[in-house]
Amino acid sequence: MTGASGFLGSAVVEALAAAGHRVRAGVRRWPDQGVWPDGVRPVQCDVEHGDGLATACEGVDAVIHLAAAMGDSASAQQAVAVDGTARLIEAMVGRCSRLLLASSFAVYDWSRVGATLDEQGALLDDQALHGQDAYTCAKLRQEQLARTLCAQHGIGLTVLRPALIWSGQRRDLSCVGPGNRWLRVVVAPRRSLRLTHVDSCASAFVAALDSRASGQTLNIDDATGITAWDYAGASGARLRVPIPLSLACAVAALAGALLKPLVGADRLPGLLVPQRLQARFHRARAGHAALQRLGWQPPAIASRFH
Repeated sequence: MTGASGFLGSAVVEALAAAGHRVRAGVRRWPDQGVWPDGVRPVQCDVEHGDGLATACEGVDAVIHLAAAMGDSASAQQAVAVDGTARLIEAMVGRCSRLLLASSFAVYDWSRVGATLDEQGALLDDQALHGQDAYTCAKLRQEQLARTLCAQHGIGLTVLRPALIWSGQRRDLSCVGPGNRWLRVVVAPRRSLRLTHVDSCASAFVAALDSRASGQTLNIDDATGITAWDYAGASGARLRVPIPLSLACAVAALAGALLKPLVGADRLPGLLVPQRLQARFHRARAGHAALQRLGWQPPAIASRFH
């Protein structure tokens, strides 16, 4: 597994070990400290440069690809997500014939999504990709490349697209609206959020090792039904200010039009780009019907919101 020391990667390692799998936990650098679970052996490998990949892939039943460069520059994200995936698949040829790839809900074209999202939802095309952030561009190109290369080399590909991943210690409020711990603007406060707890997401990757998942695309969404308003409150926002999505879009369009000549379209904050705003705060519900057909159910997590 690549990205084994990351936020999601650490949880997947624990879940795999708990399920009785033997794991080669791929890390770019040796951690300063920490104890790996029984059955887990750390291996040093780097998708960005290809170091150690062939050895790490030798004799394994499946590769889980989680390595990412989230928050880095566009070129760094491209190097890891796209070029790194090409290197990994090249290393797999003749050594391993199964790949589980972590993609994202970001690859969907939210301007063409209705009330419900499933795995057949329309993806961003080249035209719709304009104005998207570096992460979205990198994940879409990564998924496209993985599908092409796996088909060429006869590698069974399972693409997993998680909703926003959270934990008790890491509550990302970008899905709620702008603000800080004192004041939080809650956009479309009554909409149900698309979320997956990190432990739930990890268990979905374990379930996707099922041979029936080969060739499938699987959304990971716990379908808790918690609203943006309640999630903001449970996450400690002292003062919450509700705002309709239509008003947020109107303000973003006006502010974006005023700022674009000054800073350039590429440097506009995401909240001032209408297509990014629509993707972040879209009302569509998702769920996990495809994973359910593999026998997966998210662990009970309702109490973890508080």
